[in-house]
Order: sequence, then structure tokens, then C-alpha cells
Amino acid sequence: MTKTYTRPVLRVQGKLEAMTHGMSDGSKLDATFPVGTPKNELTFS
Repeated sequence: MTKTYTRPVLRVQGKLEAMTHGMSDGSKLDATFPVGTPKNELTFS
């Protein structure tokens, strides 16, 4: 049985600036956050 190839589709979800708005940059590495740290207290870079 052969499968039919389905071409990938690129969907624009919005501007990168709008999707990442509200993120904050921090100086802590992942390992310094204790297990169970609430999501709103994490920083992303």
C-alpha cells in the first residue's frame, strides 16, 4: 500500500512581535528555577 504525499502548508499566524509580546528576558538559567515554579514567574529568551 502506498501513501499519497501531502505538501506542507505555511500558514501565517501573525507578526512575530505581536506573538511574543509580553515575554520577558531574565538572567536565570532553567536549572535555577525550582520544580513547580508558576509559569508566570518564568522568563523566556
